[in-house]
Amino acid sequence: MIYNYIKSFIRFLRRHKAYSINNILGLSIGMAAAVLIYLWILDEVSFDRHHENYNDIYRIVSTWDNADGEFHISATAPPLAPKFEESFPEIIETARFFPPISKMLLSHGEKKFYEKEIAFADEEFFSIFTYPFVYGSGNDPFPDIYSAVISEEIARKYFGDENPVGKSISLEDETILTISGVIENVPVNAQLQFDILLHFDILEVMYDVEWDWESNSVFAYALLSEEVDHPALKAKIDTLTKELYSHGTYEFLLQPLSDVHLRSSFEIDVYGHSEPTDQYIRIFMLIAIFILLISVINYVNLSTARSTIRAREVGVRKVFGARRAQLIRQFMGESFFLCLLSYLIAMLLVEAALPSFNAFTGKEVNVDYSDVRFLFGVIAILVFTGILSGSYPAFLLSSYIPVRTLKGDIKSGPVSFRRVLVILQFSIAILMIICTGMVYRQLTYIQNRNLGINTEQVIYFTFMDNLVEKFQLFKGELNKYPGVKGVTYSQSLPTYTSNGTYGISWEGKQEEDNLFVIVNQVEQDYIPTFGIELVEGRNFSSDFPADSGNYILNETAIQMMQIDDPIGKGFKLWGTVGTIIGVMKDYNFKSLHKEIDPICLYNFRSGDKLYGYIFIKLEGSDVRNTINNIERIWNKQFPAFPLEYSFVEEEYADLYLSESRMRSLFALFAALSIFLSCLGLYGLSSFMVEKRTKEIGIRKALGARSWQIVTLFSWDAMKWVLISNLIAWPIAWLYMKQWLNDFAYKASISPWIFVLSGFLVLLISVITLSFQAQKAAKINPATTIKRE
Repeated sequence: MIYNYIKSFIRFLRRHKAYSINNILGLSIGMAAAVLIYLWILDEVSFDRHHENYNDIYRIVSTWDNADGEFHISATAPPLAPKFEESFPEIIETARFFPPISKMLLSHGEKKFYEKEIAFADEEFFSIFTYPFVYGSGNDPFPDIYSAVISEEIARKYFGDENPVGKSISLEDETILTISGVIENVPVNAQLQFDILLHFDILEVMYDVEWDWESNSVFAYALLSEEVDHPALKAKIDTLTKELYSHGTYEFLLQPLSDVHLRSSFEIDVYGHSEPTDQYIRIFMLIAIFILLISVINYVNLSTARSTIRAREVGVRKVFGARRAQLIRQFMGESFFLCLLSYLIAMLLVEAALPSFNAFTGKEVNVDYSDVRFLFGVIAILVFTGILSGSYPAFLLSSYIPVRTLKGDIKSGPVSFRRVLVILQFSIAILMIICTGMVYRQLTYIQNRNLGINTEQVIYFTFMDNLVEKFQLFKGELNKYPGVKGVTYSQSLPTYTSNGTYGISWEGKQEEDNLFVIVNQVEQDYIPTFGIELVEGRNFSSDFPADSGNYILNETAIQMMQIDDPIGKGFKLWGTVGTIIGVMKDYNFKSLHKEIDPICLYNFRSGDKLYGYIFIKLEGSDVRNTINNIERIWNKQFPAFPLEYSFVEEEYADLYLSESRMRSLFALFAALSIFLSCLGLYGLSSFMVEKRTKEIGIRKALGARSWQIVTLFSWDAMKWVLISNLIAWPIAWLYMKQWLNDFAYKASISPWIFVLSGFLVLLISVITLSFQAQKAAKINPATTIKRE
């Protein structure tokens, strides 16, 4: 019996090749897209799951009371984590992590490279997190503060295949480090990325810093015991917080490691600011379902439209005793067989598309058939597609009455149902196009918005030296060249100004006034180099020696401090008393997701140890020659340090990398939606034209022209698309309004995007239908009438 079913189904596929190819192609593309999205989702939810203590690791984060509301950051003061471990028995261990801040020169023999991923951590870091050691041991990762744990990649880069433990490596050509361990490369789906990890305490030596309770600059992690009363522990933390911070502005929380990647929303986080990513998981899960639905709708539409072709087969089987349940199983089995064949093709498409997909998304996902989660998801996609695509055709075909089918009294299922499915297809396609258009519009708005800071043709590179005088000499040499418009220094990048403090006071400050400000140490030409506008006062100047202790704040800071006539007013930062000499016009130094925060710039002092970035503003058309001159002067003054530069504009572009990738993915899947919808429409229109061949012949014989025939068929598509617009537009408007609410600065929702999206789908669908109608209209009416 089963053999007979398979034989008849294969015979049917062979007789109707176009129908078969259409269905298999549609289902294959739909399932391939769903599998790719599922791989992306698996990667997103797998972050940090390689750690053995995954369920017991928490990050210490804080919420602060600020003049404009609550301020959320994941950084804490360095003494806080040890104090928590000492005070709460529920906390087994804590570890502090200081992320990579800039490139540093690493050298071993003749090998010299700038390494970006150099981080700092306590030795307990390896007890809390799981990083398998290839050489050395996690039990004693840092024998002293000059020890370094490196990744396998770094070990091969500097030492080849030999065991590097015990060997020395130079940092910034002055600090000698001893390799104490080699770990496996940090997985790409780990939140904390590093290639080299140094002892936390070496920070005080390298940067000459003194940690205090207001220096919120490190990221602290805690390993909790398995059975913890979280409400009771939170109450203890609140009590300790009141003892440590009498001003009452801090509230500390324990964030589960499982929430760090997916649900973080902090003004200051490990790599700048953070936004939740779990919303994208929901979005792309819906997209996968939508694309699968479009593929299934194609199959259902074509199957029900062509059900009359197999009606006689159903009638004969029923006459010979076949029960309806048997017929349902037969047609469901055929559907699953077709889905299985489509799945095999889909997996070939997935393997072929993975390199491009990874480039699109910035990920390194791959197909792992040994992964239970992957197999479960793929089976779910296959079963979901098989049941949805096979159920309605199976029940429709099995419902035919033998007497009617054998007499030829057959209907191909309700036409209204097929129209509803086509409208649903087009609604999904229009929705996807509108979302793509709005994401593109927002990114264009971001790129064109006046940020209040001019980063065009500004290059930067890391700089670390003991003497300010060396920088001044280098700057003086560069300013001799006409292609150099400005040279300056800053401790932080304009896009990553993460140092902040409550440790400020100002003239007129009340006891209850608390304000968290971002702080950045800059050289006097920082403001003119970046074209930042001063609305009051003046810039730092070497003509005023006292400026080494003076400050420039932005408009937001002045407004929050409620200072009238701020120029000349007293201001204190970390115990250094000075005056406010200037007020900057607000400029965006973070993503446009966030409102502009208060920021304070202070000048460096003679003898300061500089560790940060040199910025050079270029001008003129011969940029290459100017950069060659910069390299020559640099190599002359700093021969031990090769020059590696980047453009500041690229850093600003990276702030919106996730949105840019989302735009690309939306565009890709919107194009797939349109293609699949048109594929289904093409197949359905072929059948419609085939069924109405006699009608077309009669109309032609009565004088109808080809364009009239085409218009007749196109009108159906126009009605379907118009109804689809009415469904898709309000849904798209509501969703995009919600998405734009995540931005502090956003573009307006343009009605033209809605109109153009509807018109695009209308145009493509009319062309698809017209192609089939035009072919039928060109046939000699005598031939079609005679054949019918």
